[in-house]
Amino acid sequence: MNEAANVVRALFRRYTDHPGDLPAEWSVALGSIDEPARARRIADFIAGMTDRYALAEHARLFDSTPELR
Repeated sequence: MNEAANVVRALFRRYTDHPGDLPAEWSVALGSIDEPARARRIADFIAGMTDRYALAEHARLFDSTPELR
């Protein structure tokens, strides 16, 4: 469970620091909204991910991704 939470935290930090890594329809206008709204938009994107998609995104963005069961 901790590894899964770490994947979510890492994705959130990555998208916060590099909003261009989000799909275009999610990153549009992120620069023009305040920080809480930006965080909510990123959290909503992550919340909509399937487990498989979250792990694939993590593998795309990071060198090492845990193998979760």
